[in-house]
Amino acid sequence: MGESRRKQRFGGLAQDGRLVLWRIGCVFGIVAVILATACYFTYSHNRKLLARADRADGTVIELRHGGGDSTYRPVVSFRTAGGRSVTFVTSWGTKPPAYRKGDQVSVLYDAAAPEKAEIEGFLSQWLGTLILAGLASVFALLSAVLMIVAKRG
Repeated sequence: MGESRRKQRFGGLAQDGRLVLWRIGCVFGIVAVILATACYFTYSHNRKLLARADRADGTVIELRHGGGDSTYRPVVSFRTAGGRSVTFVTSWGTKPPAYRKGDQVSVLYDAAAPEKAEIEGFLSQWLGTLILAGLASVFALLSAVLMIVAKRG
């Protein structure tokens, strides 16, 4: 009885298919909002880092091969403005390696937490933000298309 009432209410099988498309579109829309929010926070973090960061010259002293993956993460050593020696491992890796041992790099660091330094570069700072923005855009577009198709029938 519940099934026949639902078919009457939504117009049968065709309407059930449209309802599924509508629901998938809603889920994709929620995913797009979550990705856009994450994108905003990574963008905001990078802008704040650039605004308050000190810069230093660093040297790649080692390439650390990832355990489970096959990427190489540079290990960089630099001196802060106060003369403190700091060594850090980047949070990202590449294959093939983007740097070689002995390469000179520009380092951005927060004087309050120099061990959280980053290599200065467009991709190392903005790649995560760009990926999140691209994924958010794709999910938003898919959501819109699915909801339009569901609405038009």
